[in-house]
Amino acid sequence: MNYLMKISSVYILLLASFVPTTVATNKYTVKACTAASLGDTCTLQVVGTKNVAQPVTGTGHCEETVDQKGSVTWADLTLSEGKVLLVEVETHVSSQTSNAGFFVRPTRLTREWGTANVANKKATFYLAANGQFSVEFASQEFWGGDAALSFDALMLFVNPGVDPVPSGATVISDSDSSAPVDLGPNKAYVFSADNSYDWGADKVFKVHDNTQVYFEAGAHVRARIVQTEKKVDNVLISGYGTLDAHYDLEPDVVGVSDDATHQTIGIYGKNIHVVGLTIVNTNPNCGAWGYCLNINANWSPIGVQGDPFGADELQDQTMPAPTYKARQAHCQEKNMDDSANTNFDNCPTSHTDGQLVSYVKCMTWQMGQDGINAGKYGTVENSFVRVIDDAIKPWDSHGVYKNVTIWQQALGWPINFGWWNWNQPDVGTVVEDIYVIHNHNWHTSGGWPETASGQCTIGGIYGSGSVKSGYKLKNIFVETAASCAIGLEISKSAYSRHPTSDGCVGSIVDMQIDGLFFDEEFKTGTGYNNFLSGEASPYTACVGDLKGEIKNLNIASNVAGRALGASDFTMPNAGTVPGLTFATAVDPHAVPLSKYELHSNKNAYADFGAEGEIDTAGVTVAGVQQCIERCHSDWSCDCVVFQASNNKCSKRRGCGGVESFDDDVNYDVYVRKGSEGGGPQGIMVGGGGAVGSSRLSVLVGVAVGGVVLAMGIVM
Repeated sequence: MNYLMKISSVYILLLASFVPTTVATNKYTVKACTAASLGDTCTLQVVGTKNVAQPVTGTGHCEETVDQKGSVTWADLTLSEGKVLLVEVETHVSSQTSNAGFFVRPTRLTREWGTANVANKKATFYLAANGQFSVEFASQEFWGGDAALSFDALMLFVNPGVDPVPSGATVISDSDSSAPVDLGPNKAYVFSADNSYDWGADKVFKVHDNTQVYFEAGAHVRARIVQTEKKVDNVLISGYGTLDAHYDLEPDVVGVSDDATHQTIGIYGKNIHVVGLTIVNTNPNCGAWGYCLNINANWSPIGVQGDPFGADELQDQTMPAPTYKARQAHCQEKNMDDSANTNFDNCPTSHTDGQLVSYVKCMTWQMGQDGINAGKYGTVENSFVRVIDDAIKPWDSHGVYKNVTIWQQALGWPINFGWWNWNQPDVGTVVEDIYVIHNHNWHTSGGWPETASGQCTIGGIYGSGSVKSGYKLKNIFVETAASCAIGLEISKSAYSRHPTSDGCVGSIVDMQIDGLFFDEEFKTGTGYNNFLSGEASPYTACVGDLKGEIKNLNIASNVAGRALGASDFTMPNAGTVPGLTFATAVDPHAVPLSKYELHSNKNAYADFGAEGEIDTAGVTVAGVQQCIERCHSDWSCDCVVFQASNNKCSKRRGCGGVESFDDDVNYDVYVRKGSEGGGPQGIMVGGGGAVGSSRLSVLVGVAVGGVVLAMGIVM
């Protein structure tokens, strides 16, 4: 039953609906409203949130959680083009305050949207573009310690509008016991926020040609959406609901459960679009592995009745090469046994009919629960991945991964270059504007046995006969503690592999990394380091680009003010890395010194021009530029004190009393311009990119007894 109520002049629709994994949380209170531009005001309204804590509970959890605990609270908001959101957040987590810092990440984007009005456990600020934003009452240094693994996070997903649900769409029943449920062909469906989509076991929906599947805002569906027994054309999955792989998968039956590849969304075909969805895996049992989303996975076949594919077939260590089954490819150029694929019906031929993954959010809580792979001619854009395994997997030709925010948990590579691709060309993929706001894989890197690098930000252990060439990575930003930058190894004995029949592994050729930025030096530890190595002992039949070399790799980087060089890398077989070059990258989001007012020969601290000291001991930096950028990223910071003799940088708040600064020839004070007045303010607005309504809409959830009331607010 629906209800209408009026708060001031805002009408709110109350939808009585039980949401299985979503309970009211008191960890955060979030309010928001739409303003015309930065500096303008509006009437704040409470925004509903969802919360998932580490679903695997018990002492020590289990091996697959690798000590990752904590929770994620999140809210979906919709912002139209040309407008901004005014947001107020209050944390109720006892350990969280702004005393040591307040950040809204990715800071490369948010730090140009003015400053925040920050109190002890509350902050008000603007969000001036669509995106995925982490709100953090914590210091920069907090993220280099084990406490980071238990952090209670808050994510604000600021989305554009999505296509409305067609009036004739069929509401999917929450009582259908079919296994599986076929959707389509040539039909539109909707998961309603009114229904309780929980069948008490794994539930599979199979999509067919020309099918649209919509999620109403607030719909929570414990199921999977797959099609791996054939290739389909024109499938849309859209909306700001949640798809949750909560249950253990049923035994693999092709055409029924199709679970050998363990995908929450796993589809073969062309014109496959997934927009807006939040994908989670809340299975409380250990060992529940599987991707959030995999479209046209280049390592899996068309399903065959009675002989389900298992990923362990690509972990056979028979040398020089296993005898692979003659499994039928979907859109790969060759079948699994390297015979030619002759059926390319419903396969993408360009980005025009390729896959699109946009404004999708992927969050998982166990090792083996990977992120997103969109396949050949696939585009992943404006999305968020938070996983305990590899986050994005650009494993196929002509992929585009851009404007992706990554929160890497305690294991895995944020950007993984693959293991076991079937043998076919792998060319021309672009990975650009990737914001790694956290990377906790330092927690397991030292004990990671598969490669001497441990787990870095970019890399993997490549064991495929595919030659990977012409990849371009541009503007990869890593904001907090990280183990290393690049750990890339090519090995004929990789633990997941698909060499040629002669045992050859492909080279990685002409890869360009143009702009790899780390805001701080690598976390000190043992058992990991930047690492490059090709195959040290290729078989005699392996020549040319099948020797397994890393050829002509160019790395332009900036690690806390310095460029990486050969001395930063372990290269046990330097001859397998020919043509390696290094350069210094220029940050496209650098903070101009002109944004700060210099007060030479001055010091600022409590009672001497500053209200508080954010970091009393200070941090050693490369110079003034890095010092002011530390302040600009921290919305609790109004000025910095820089000591040139030792490059010590100390952040301060409340620096309005410049006339009270202490005279001291050993220091200089840099005051953020415009910060003296406090409160949200700014000078620029990012592109909103919104589609549809020009009003703000938010989903508000209020728990009443065992029922969640979903409030859809439009402003």
